[in-house]
Amino acid sequence: MQLARHTDEYVESTFRNNFEEEFDFCSLNRRLVDTYGSGHYILAFDPSYISKSGRHTPGTGKWWSGCAGRAEWGMELGALCAVDIDQHTAYHLDGVISPGKEERVLKGISLTDHYAQVIEWNWEKIEGLSAYLVADAYFAKSEFIGRMSGLGLNVVSLLRSDANLSYLYHGPRREGKGAPKKYDGKVDTKAMDLSKCKVSYEDEFVVIYDSIVYCRFLKQKIRLAYTIWKNKEGKENIQLYFSTDLSLPAFMIVKYYTARFQQEFVFRDAKQFTGLNQCQSRSEHKIDFHWNMALSAVNFAKVQHIQSLKKGERKPFSMASIKTRLANELILKRFIAILPPESEFTINHPSIRELLHWGCIAA
Repeated sequence: MQLARHTDEYVESTFRNNFEEEFDFCSLNRRLVDTYGSGHYILAFDPSYISKSGRHTPGTGKWWSGCAGRAEWGMELGALCAVDIDQHTAYHLDGVISPGKEERVLKGISLTDHYAQVIEWNWEKIEGLSAYLVADAYFAKSEFIGRMSGLGLNVVSLLRSDANLSYLYHGPRREGKGAPKKYDGKVDTKAMDLSKCKVSYEDEFVVIYDSIVYCRFLKQKIRLAYTIWKNKEGKENIQLYFSTDLSLPAFMIVKYYTARFQQEFVFRDAKQFTGLNQCQSRSEHKIDFHWNMALSAVNFAKVQHIQSLKKGERKPFSMASIKTRLANELILKRFIAILPPESEFTINHPSIRELLHWGCIAA
C-alpha cells in the first residue's frame, strides 16, 4: 500500500500480485557483492525475530527475541549474508521463513536441520564466496557442522563455557600392545593450561591463545582461540572461539567471529528504514518477498553510498541519510513534474541539489 501511494505507474493490486511471485534475490545480491565488494568475505547465518500478530500466518509461534530477552509471539527470519571483512560491512544474500513447530513435525526435521537446508538450498549461488561460515554458539552442533563440512565449508563459532574439550597428547609413544595415547587431560575452560598454548595476539584489551584440542561432542579436532577480554576496570571475560579449519590462526578466528555482528546492522537498518517489520500479509510467498526486498534495499543503499565516494575516499555509511536524500528527491521530482513548463528549475539546479541533502547528516 505504501509503494502504491508513491507512484503513478502501478496500482496497489499490481504490487500485491507481484509480491506473490518468486524472485531469485540470492543471485541478485551475489552479483552486487561480486561487483562492489572487496573480495574478502565470510558467510554468516543468523536468525532474527520478526514481530507478527495473529495466529493464521504460516510460521507464527513463540520465537526468541534478543531485544526482549525472551521468546515472544511472531515469526523468525533465517538470514544468510556475506560479510565483507575489508569494507567492514555485510551484504544480505537470502532470507527464509523458519517453519513453525507443527510444520517441522510434519516434515520430520528439527530447527537445526532447517537452518542447514537454507544454506544447502543456496549453495550453488553462493559457492566460491568464502570457505568459512560464521554462526553463533547455537550452531556448534555436530549435525550442523557435519552438513556444512559436506559442502566444503569450515565453521567458525563459539563454545559454551562448560564445553567438554581435551588436550592432544604430543609426548613419547609407549611400547607394547594397545592403542597409542591420544589425549592429555581435560581442558579447564575457566583456567586453561597456558603452557599448552601459544599467544596468537595480545594488546591492552585482549589476549588470544592458540591451541588445537579435541572436542568431545563434535567428535573432531578443532582450533581453539582461548580469548581473554579485558575492560577498563581490569575485569576479565573469557570466550572460547573455535574453527573446524585447523590451519586458521586463532587471531583470525576471533576477527571472523566478531565480524559477524555486521549482519546485525543489516537487520537494524531494514527494521528501522525499509519496513522489514511492516508486512501485513498472511501469504508465505508475499512475506518472503517483502523480507528479502527490505533487506536487499539496504544492499542497494550501500552500493549507492560506495558509488558516491571518490577514489580512495572513505565515509561512514548512514542508512538514515540515504533514505532522507531519496525521500527528498522523490518529493522534489514530484514538485518539478507538476510545475508549469516554463519553470526554470531542473533536478541539476544548484538549489535543487542543496534541497536533496536537506536533513542528511554531514559525514
